[in-house]
Amino acid sequence: MSRRAVALAVLAVAAGALGLAAAGDGTSRAGRLGWATAPRAVAPGVLHGEVRNDGAHTVRLDAAQTRVLDARGRALPTAARFLDAYAPGGRGRVVRLAPGRTAPLTVAWRGRGAARIAIGAATLAATGVGG
Repeated sequence: MSRRAVALAVLAVAAGALGLAAAGDGTSRAGRLGWATAPRAVAPGVLHGEVRNDGAHTVRLDAAQTRVLDARGRALPTAARFLDAYAPGGRGRVVRLAPGRTAPLTVAWRGRGAARIAIGAATLAATGVGG
């Protein structure tokens, strides 16, 4: 076997191992996320909508990783839950979405200029919602 073939085989095994490590529980942390329904502002600085997994793999979304960002990419103080309304405490903090599945998302923030919502590696537009 040539050195090149061995190097390619090692790279393939390493890439496979990284993929398993990143999604060892059968979920992906990135994926493609979109709005299933148009988000609406329910109050100044509070947005509600339904998110959909448009990717090919199950995604794990954690409300603690949710950030509302302004146009410059600066994070605004944010609270989020995967519920139809915001509720403090442990409910609605983490969801797993299979491909094509949806979940409600309520996000609250302080500050002006909300441009997008980042949930881990996924990003959703927040334009037109005010706040």
